[in-house]
Amino acid sequence: MSYEVKNELKPGPLDDLSEKMMDQHWMLYKGYVTNVNLLNRSVRDCLDSGGELNEPRMAEIERRLGFEYNGMILHEYYFGALKKGAREPSSSSDLSKKLDDNFGGFNRWWKQFVEIGKMRGVGWVIAYLDPSTQRLINVWVSDHEVGNITGFIPIVAMDVWEHAYVTDYGTNAEGRTKYIQAFFHNLNWDVIAERLSLGLESKLACRGKMR
Repeated sequence: MSYEVKNELKPGPLDDLSEKMMDQHWMLYKGYVTNVNLLNRSVRDCLDSGGELNEPRMAEIERRLGFEYNGMILHEYYFGALKKGAREPSSSSDLSKKLDDNFGGFNRWWKQFVEIGKMRGVGWVIAYLDPSTQRLINVWVSDHEVGNITGFIPIVAMDVWEHAYVTDYGTNAEGRTKYIQAFFHNLNWDVIAERLSLGLESKLACRGKMR
């Protein structure tokens, strides 16, 4: 089985995020899909030929899989939640109630999420749902694969690699802040609410019940 680019997730024109930059970013996502398929094929070919996965070249391919897989999947979460003309969630929605319960309100959640996004370094800011406690938590993920929490479900994923904003906003801290503002201007809260709802209804086993 091979993975395919999910073209249905590519957003249309957005506010304050140029088409040129988004097209470049989309091409990067397509590269992750290509590389996931390439690395999986390399592992399969090695096994079919009786090769050893622990020899240096193949070992590095195995180690690379987490980076490429998460690069593919996180970009699908990212692009799939962007839409021009987005509005904040309704104060009566289940999402708003969850943010009230876990953070003391939307603004407190938003401030924490944004401040994490302003930290130096490349990576992602992810609002995860812990399916065991049904609580939301904001997390910094370095690169794509360092810091993801096993079993947690991404609800909001914001790319803060420089490729996500440098074309429009430059490389300095002020440009990064403007990009984060633009990201939230285009965040489709209907999609975020749907992800939360699906996560809360998921049949994933609670960690405490795993034996």
